[in-house]
Amino acid sequence: MTTTSRTSGRGRPAAACVAAGAALAVLCSAGTAHAGFYVSLQTHSNVRPAPHTNSGTVVNTGAVKDRFYLDGVCYSRGQYIKSGGYGTDVWYRGSVHDSVDLTTGPYNDVWVWGGNVDIGRDPSDSVRPC
Repeated sequence: MTTTSRTSGRGRPAAACVAAGAALAVLCSAGTAHAGFYVSLQTHSNVRPAPHTNSGTVVNTGAVKDRFYLDGVCYSRGQYIKSGGYGTDVWYRGSVHDSVDLTTGPYNDVWVWGGNVDIGRDPSDSVRPC
């Protein structure tokens, strides 16, 4: 019985470690499920359900600077838009978060025109195509 008891005693912590490791792996992978990017959106930007203006508006970012952020996944080429002297057909897909009103959103699987994403050039070298 002493041998069985020792084996069981060793097995339980090992099993607990395996279970804890699996749980941590799930938690860690949930936060890094994509090699994405997290950037602020410009004020008065329209967040859309598809990469063109005819798709409607999910939410407008309003007048407060750095209020809305895009947890981006990828980019695609969509409708070309020229605004404020800048034009591009690049649109970024991801989830948009409101950093002020935490009771709304996140707005998942949405698109933001590249001119409204503070990421540098379009498409950014660090973002993969969809």
